[in-house]
Amino acid sequence: MSVSDPHLALFPRGLSAGSKLLIYLLLSIAVITADTEFHALNRFRAAVNVLLYPLQNIVQTPWLTYNRVTSFFVKQAQLQRENSALRQSFIQYSLSTQRYAILEQENQRLRTLFRLQQHLPLSTQAAEILSIPRDPYQHQFTLNRGSAQGVQSGQAIIDETGLLGQVTRVYPYSSDVTLVTNKDQSVPVLVQRTGLRAVLFGTGVDGLTEIRYLPHNTDIRNGDLLVTSGLDGVYPAGLAVARVIQADTGGSSAFATILCKPVGAIDYHRLVLIVATPASDGVKH
Repeated sequence: MSVSDPHLALFPRGLSAGSKLLIYLLLSIAVITADTEFHALNRFRAAVNVLLYPLQNIVQTPWLTYNRVTSFFVKQAQLQRENSALRQSFIQYSLSTQRYAILEQENQRLRTLFRLQQHLPLSTQAAEILSIPRDPYQHQFTLNRGSAQGVQSGQAIIDETGLLGQVTRVYPYSSDVTLVTNKDQSVPVLVQRTGLRAVLFGTGVDGLTEIRYLPHNTDIRNGDLLVTSGLDGVYPAGLAVARVIQADTGGSSAFATILCKPVGAIDYHRLVLIVATPASDGVKH
């Protein structure tokens, strides 16, 4: 049976701490030198890397996943902002293009009306349509010219293609126009081909008028142009009004059925000409 010696416990045998530190330093220097000069630890380093690679992936997976998710949402938000900005720019560009096209059309129309004014042997002034009633059966519109500009009730309204209607109500700075398609409107006309006189009535239907009370043996055909006769003292003579689109002279009714389409661009433009009546004819505006 061994008995522990108290002197061994107080004075242990072995290397001192300084010796151990020196040995560790020499080993470190030897390992560094061998790795630097002879690349002795490359295989060891590679083996350690292979062993630690799965652990590194496990440790980095949450962080990588977080970065990817965060980056995805950031990119989505950025793409949405860019998409919204591009869409707004596209809308503004489209509006500018539309406005340019409208202005170009109005400019061309102004030139056409100006040339018409120069060639018409009538006193006229240009006007712009301000508003159109919501009720499509009224067949009216409002102009931006009134009594302050010399407009009078009964004056004819035309465009470059023909008669549109006449002024029926005048205010100081605006006036109401009733179209030839209004069911209460009638225009004395004559057939340009034959000189036949007739009266054109509105039907209350867009783009449609009719001639009434002509006998079946009347010489009138599809395509005949109707112009104002000037016999009523309201409309100047020679203004194109409508073109015959259906001439039924063989029906069983008492009179021929003659439907006509107005030649004026009633539903397409904003600029028109107001024609002075013979009594108020003066200097051309």
